[in-house]
Amino acid sequence: MDLGLYLHLPFCISKCPYCDFNSYPLTEGKELEHYLNALYGEIEIYSEKMKNRNIESIYFGGGTPTVLSGLSIYNIINYCKKTFKMNKEIEITIEANPGTLSKRKLKLIYQSGVNRLSIGGQSFDDLLLKKLGRIHTVREIIESYYMAREAGFKNINIDIMYALPEQSLKNLKTTLKKAVKLKPEHVSIYGLTINPGTKYYYDYQNNLLKLPSEDEEYDMFKWIINFLKQNNYEQYEISNFALPSKRSVHNQIYWKNQEYLGIGAGAYSYLKGYRYGNIKKPVRYISKISEGKLPIDEGERLSLKKRMAETIILGLRTKEGIGFKRFRERFKIDIDNVFGTQIDKLINLKLIKREKNKIKLSKDGIFVANVVFRE
Repeated sequence: MDLGLYLHLPFCISKCPYCDFNSYPLTEGKELEHYLNALYGEIEIYSEKMKNRNIESIYFGGGTPTVLSGLSIYNIINYCKKTFKMNKEIEITIEANPGTLSKRKLKLIYQSGVNRLSIGGQSFDDLLLKKLGRIHTVREIIESYYMAREAGFKNINIDIMYALPEQSLKNLKTTLKKAVKLKPEHVSIYGLTINPGTKYYYDYQNNLLKLPSEDEEYDMFKWIINFLKQNNYEQYEISNFALPSKRSVHNQIYWKNQEYLGIGAGAYSYLKGYRYGNIKKPVRYISKISEGKLPIDEGERLSLKKRMAETIILGLRTKEGIGFKRFRERFKIDIDNVFGTQIDKLINLKLIKREKNKIKLSKDGIFVANVVFRE
């Protein structure tokens, strides 16, 4: 069976105040060199273990992978190609911060085989970008986009955030209209979440953060869905919108609850019903690899019931929902025999709907999806 490959680069120029990802500001010159040696080491450890597996997609995330030089990214991607079996028409995505890109870097990234670029724009408002702790300006987002086109990229995603501190619906409309005017193939939209451990969490707890109300957030998301639909973007997953035939291959692996291999500090893998995460701290990760050992920190053998539940939850995030036939083929039991009570309850609440061969979120359910998932 094919699987996705995720590569994690945990370093950034600076840590954004809302970010709770496993990322760290760069502090010394040798950090990257030591980390990359460890990354190659982990890839080497898996080379034998994965020799009969076929890689369907590669996703390079972070942190900010593009703090690396174009040559380093080129070398990592090509090392993966030499190490693992891969489909010929493989999708390779890299996340990019506009403040770390140049014409030369983008050209090298594209020449390495990366064919999908995900630009972390977040907002087309310089004041909001500053409040978000971003290291780039609106002008740099636009310049990065056109440099990527010039380098050869024909598949570009732009990340946008909403429900930001002091953001109005009018401001959001301006941002999204500017993003769509660029004509990216894909747009990812994320509502701001306040996570423990972040600066925003501290500010929120101390009443220093003025956020839009729940009603305002609802209006924002509703407008986003309608506006992107009018511009030919298909909402194929709650937060993801694509032009025809431009869905993300890698992300669909997650939503179908298929297998993936994560390499790098804090990266997660899901193989043969076992989900496990690597050591998060780069120094400890590097140390474990230097001993020739896999840097696994925690893991869980998922029960059958939990695998079923997660398959439904992830499937409901998508436009297609979860098909009864696919569920039965995978788990050898009808979905109603396991979750019939919950399904009937959610249908009565008009949060999901049952079609001939599947269940999916209703129009109302999309806005309160977490309620559905908890059930």
